[in-house]
Amino acid sequence: MNAPRTAREALIAEMLGDLDALLARIEALPALVAGAEERLSGTAAALEAAGDKYRMAVTAFNEQAKTDLSEYFDRKAVEVSSRTVEDQRAAMQEAARMAFRSEASDKAASLGLVLGEAAKEFRLSMRSRLVEHAITALVASGFTAGFVYLIVK
Repeated sequence: MNAPRTAREALIAEMLGDLDALLARIEALPALVAGAEERLSGTAAALEAAGDKYRMAVTAFNEQAKTDLSEYFDRKAVEVSSRTVEDQRAAMQEAARMAFRSEASDKAASLGLVLGEAAKEFRLSMRSRLVEHAITALVASGFTAGFVYLIVK
């Protein structure tokens, strides 16, 4: 090509050179877009795989947490129920002891009164029997002394 003769030709030549560089860049654009698309597809696939792994990890963690929590609640329920049963048993035993004590003390008090009255009656009857026996002995002695006197006389 010949050197430009005027400034106008130089500007046109410069503009054509720029247009040629621009067209070359435009022609290279589909290859760049295809490469970017491949990289984006790879990135999207990697992100999908990472998302699936994350979802699986979270799901596994949730399942493990549910299992652990369920076992914990089962253990606590057993502890509470056994403690409740033990507390109820202890309360029932204490109530039975208190009822027995109050019933036994009531019965013992009434039995003490009855025995006290029976002892009084026994003492009174013993005195009256002693008196009866003394009178009987005196009468028998009197008859014996009278018979001995009649026999000896």
